Amino acid sequence: MVKAVIFDMDGVLIDNYEYHCIAWKEFAKKYGVELKDNDIIKNFGRTNKEIFAEIFKRELKDDEVLTLGEEKERVYREVYKDYIKEVDGLTEYLKFLKNKGIKVAVASSAPIQNIDFILDGLDIRKYIDAIAHAGMIKRGKPDPEIFLKAAELLRVEPKDCIVFEDSLAGIEAGVRAGMKVFGVATTYPKEKLTMAHDVIENFKEGNHWLLI
Repeated sequence: MVKAVIFDMDGVLIDNYEYHCIAWKEFAKKYGVELKDNDIIKNFGRTNKEIFAEIFKRELKDDEVLTLGEEKERVYREVYKDYIKEVDGLTEYLKFLKNKGIKVAVASSAPIQNIDFILDGLDIRKYIDAIAHAGMIKRGKPDPEIFLKAAELLRVEPKDCIVFEDSLAGIEAGVRAGMKVFGVATTYPKEKLTMAHDVIENFKEGNHWLLI
Protein backbone atom coordinates (compact mmCIF):
# COMPACT_ATOMS: atom_id res chain seq x y z
CA MET A 1 0.00 0.00 0.00
CA VAL A 2 1.30 3.45 -0.90
CA LYS A 3 1.30 5.67 2.19
CA ALA A 4 3.72 8.39 1.11
CA VAL A 5 5.16 10.09 -1.94
CA ILE A 6 8.65 11.58 -1.85
CA PHE A 7 9.72 14.15 -4.42
CA ASP A 8 13.22 15.15 -5.31
CA MET A 9 13.22 18.88 -6.10
CA ASP A 10 15.52 19.89 -8.95
CA GLY A 11 14.28 18.33 -12.18
CA VAL A 12 11.13 17.00 -10.49
CA LEU A 13 9.16 19.86 -8.95
CA ILE A 14 10.83 22.20 -11.42
CA ASP A 15 12.73 21.72 -14.67
CA ASN A 16 15.74 23.88 -13.78
CA TYR A 17 18.69 21.95 -15.21
CA GLU A 18 19.61 24.81 -17.55
CA TYR A 19 19.70 27.36 -14.73
CA HIS A 20 21.83 25.21 -12.44
CA CYS A 21 24.30 24.80 -15.30
CA ILE A 22 24.48 28.56 -15.77
CA ALA A 23 24.99 29.10 -12.04
CA TRP A 24 27.67 26.42 -11.68
CA LYS A 25 29.58 27.79 -14.66
CA GLU A 26 29.45 31.36 -13.35
CA PHE A 27 30.54 30.24 -9.90
CA ALA A 28 33.38 28.02 -11.12
CA LYS A 29 34.68 30.64 -13.57
CA LYS A 30 35.31 32.98 -10.64
CA TYR A 31 37.73 30.39 -9.25
CA GLY A 32 39.44 29.69 -12.56
CA VAL A 33 37.64 26.42 -13.23
CA GLU A 34 35.85 25.71 -16.50
CA LEU A 35 32.88 23.39 -16.22
CA LYS A 36 30.98 21.75 -19.06
CA ASP A 37 27.38 20.55 -18.91
CA ASN A 38 28.49 16.92 -18.54
CA ASP A 39 30.66 17.86 -15.55
CA ILE A 40 27.62 19.37 -13.88
CA ILE A 41 24.92 16.85 -14.74
CA LYS A 42 26.92 13.89 -13.39
CA ASN A 43 26.99 15.57 -9.98
CA PHE A 44 23.23 16.07 -9.66
CA GLY A 45 22.05 14.59 -6.38
CA ARG A 46 25.43 14.75 -4.67
CA THR A 47 26.22 17.02 -1.73
CA ASN A 48 28.15 20.27 -2.18
CA LYS A 49 31.02 18.80 -0.19
CA GLU A 50 31.34 15.97 -2.69
CA ILE A 51 31.00 18.30 -5.68
CA PHE A 52 33.51 20.88 -4.42
CA ALA A 53 36.07 18.16 -3.71
CA GLU A 54 35.85 17.16 -7.37
CA ILE A 55 35.91 20.72 -8.71
CA PHE A 56 38.84 21.89 -6.58
CA LYS A 57 40.65 18.52 -6.54
CA ARG A 58 40.94 18.48 -2.75
CA GLU A 59 38.88 17.89 0.36
CA LEU A 60 37.48 21.14 1.72
CA LYS A 61 36.89 21.97 5.36
CA ASP A 62 33.29 22.21 6.49
CA ASP A 63 33.42 26.00 6.84
CA GLU A 64 34.79 26.31 3.29
CA VAL A 65 32.03 24.09 1.96
CA LEU A 66 29.41 26.19 3.75
CA THR A 67 30.78 29.50 2.47
CA LEU A 68 31.26 28.33 -1.12
CA GLY A 69 27.92 26.54 -1.12
CA GLU A 70 26.06 29.65 0.01
CA GLU A 71 27.84 31.67 -2.68
CA LYS A 72 26.96 29.25 -5.46
CA GLU A 73 23.32 28.94 -4.36
CA ARG A 74 22.93 32.73 -4.24
CA VAL A 75 24.08 32.81 -7.87
CA TYR A 76 21.55 30.10 -8.74
CA ARG A 77 18.63 31.81 -7.01
CA GLU A 78 19.44 35.10 -8.75
CA VAL A 79 19.64 33.37 -12.14
CA TYR A 80 16.40 31.41 -11.68
CA LYS A 81 14.14 33.76 -9.68
CA ASP A 82 12.28 35.13 -12.70
CA TYR A 83 11.76 31.73 -14.33
CA ILE A 84 10.34 29.50 -11.57
CA LYS A 85 7.76 27.19 -13.11
CA GLU A 86 6.47 23.81 -11.95
CA VAL A 87 6.73 20.65 -13.99
CA ASP A 88 3.37 20.32 -15.75
CA GLY A 89 0.63 18.85 -13.59
CA LEU A 90 2.51 19.06 -10.28
CA THR A 91 0.02 21.11 -8.26
CA GLU A 92 -2.90 19.07 -9.55
CA TYR A 93 -1.12 15.88 -8.46
CA LEU A 94 -0.27 17.33 -5.04
CA LYS A 95 -3.93 18.22 -4.52
CA PHE A 96 -4.87 14.67 -5.52
CA LEU A 97 -2.45 13.22 -2.94
CA LYS A 98 -3.71 15.54 -0.21
CA ASN A 99 -7.32 14.57 -0.92
CA LYS A 100 -6.35 10.89 -0.69
CA GLY A 101 -4.60 11.37 2.65
CA ILE A 102 -1.19 10.43 1.24
CA LYS A 103 1.78 11.96 3.05
CA VAL A 104 4.20 14.02 0.97
CA ALA A 105 7.86 14.89 1.46
CA VAL A 106 10.54 16.71 -0.48
CA ALA A 107 13.94 15.01 -0.31
CA SER A 108 16.69 17.04 -1.92
CA SER A 109 20.45 17.34 -1.56
CA ALA A 110 19.94 21.09 -1.97
CA PRO A 111 20.27 23.42 1.04
CA ILE A 112 17.08 24.37 2.85
CA GLN A 113 17.29 27.93 1.47
CA ASN A 114 16.86 26.59 -2.07
CA ILE A 115 13.98 24.36 -1.04
CA ASP A 116 12.21 27.27 0.67
CA PHE A 117 12.86 29.38 -2.45
CA ILE A 118 11.08 26.82 -4.65
CA LEU A 119 8.24 25.80 -2.33
CA ASP A 120 7.30 29.42 -1.75
CA GLY A 121 7.91 30.39 -5.37
CA LEU A 122 5.47 27.70 -6.52
CA ASP A 123 3.13 28.24 -3.54
CA ILE A 124 3.01 24.52 -2.74
CA ARG A 125 4.30 24.45 0.84
CA LYS A 126 0.81 23.67 2.10
CA TYR A 127 0.96 20.27 0.42
CA ILE A 128 4.29 19.24 1.96
CA ASP A 129 4.38 17.28 5.24
CA ALA A 130 8.15 16.94 5.63
CA ILE A 131 11.42 18.14 4.13
CA ALA A 132 14.72 16.25 4.07
CA HIS A 133 17.58 18.50 2.97
CA ALA A 134 21.37 18.63 2.65
CA GLY A 135 21.87 19.68 6.27
CA MET A 136 20.33 16.41 7.48
CA ILE A 137 22.60 13.97 5.66
CA LYS A 138 26.25 13.03 5.37
CA ARG A 139 26.12 11.07 2.13
CA GLY A 140 24.68 12.25 -1.17
CA LYS A 141 22.87 10.17 -3.78
CA PRO A 142 23.22 7.40 -4.95
CA ASP A 143 23.38 6.62 -1.22
CA PRO A 144 19.77 6.16 -0.05
CA GLU A 145 20.22 8.22 3.13
CA ILE A 146 18.12 11.22 2.02
CA PHE A 147 15.11 9.08 1.10
CA LEU A 148 15.34 7.01 4.26
CA LYS A 149 15.46 10.26 6.25
CA ALA A 150 12.31 11.47 4.47
CA ALA A 151 10.49 8.23 5.26
CA GLU A 152 11.59 8.53 8.88
CA LEU A 153 10.26 12.10 9.08
CA LEU A 154 6.94 10.94 7.62
CA ARG A 155 6.87 7.89 9.93
CA VAL A 156 6.30 5.59 6.98
CA GLU A 157 8.14 2.40 6.05
CA PRO A 158 10.33 2.73 2.93
CA LYS A 159 8.44 -0.08 1.18
CA ASP A 160 5.27 2.02 1.39
CA CYS A 161 6.83 5.02 -0.40
CA ILE A 162 6.94 6.18 -4.01
CA VAL A 163 9.86 8.34 -5.13
CA PHE A 164 9.98 10.75 -8.06
CA GLU A 165 13.49 11.40 -9.35
CA ASP A 166 15.12 12.80 -12.47
CA SER A 167 18.81 12.00 -11.92
CA LEU A 168 20.51 8.65 -12.39
CA ALA A 169 22.08 8.87 -8.94
CA GLY A 170 18.72 9.77 -7.41
CA ILE A 171 16.91 6.89 -9.07
CA GLU A 172 19.56 4.50 -7.80
CA ALA A 173 19.20 5.98 -4.31
CA GLY A 174 15.44 5.43 -4.34
CA VAL A 175 15.82 1.84 -5.49
CA ARG A 176 18.47 1.19 -2.81
CA ALA A 177 16.08 2.66 -0.23
CA GLY A 178 13.59 -0.08 -1.13
CA MET A 179 11.06 2.30 -2.65
CA LYS A 180 9.15 2.27 -5.95
CA VAL A 181 10.81 4.86 -8.18
CA PHE A 182 9.33 6.91 -11.00
CA GLY A 183 11.87 8.54 -13.26
CA VAL A 184 10.96 12.02 -14.45
CA ALA A 185 12.32 12.63 -17.95
CA THR A 186 13.42 16.25 -17.62
CA THR A 187 17.20 16.12 -17.17
CA TYR A 188 17.63 12.81 -19.03
CA PRO A 189 15.58 11.25 -21.86
CA LYS A 190 13.33 8.31 -20.97
CA GLU A 191 15.66 5.71 -22.46
CA LYS A 192 18.39 6.67 -19.99
CA LEU A 193 16.22 6.07 -16.91
CA THR A 194 16.41 2.29 -17.08
CA MET A 195 16.82 1.72 -13.34
CA ALA A 196 13.46 3.37 -12.56
CA HIS A 197 10.40 1.16 -12.15
CA ASP A 198 8.43 3.48 -14.41
CA VAL A 199 9.03 6.78 -16.21
CA ILE A 200 6.91 9.88 -16.76
CA GLU A 201 7.54 13.08 -18.70
CA ASN A 202 5.45 15.20 -16.32
CA PHE A 203 2.68 14.74 -13.76
CA LYS A 204 -0.29 15.10 -16.11
CA GLU A 205 -0.43 11.52 -17.32
CA GLY A 206 1.10 8.26 -16.18
CA ASN A 207 0.74 5.22 -13.96
CA HIS A 208 1.53 7.25 -10.83
CA TRP A 209 -2.16 8.24 -10.70
CA LEU A 210 -3.22 4.57 -10.62
CA LEU A 211 -1.13 3.50 -7.63
CA ILE A 212 -2.87 5.69 -5.06
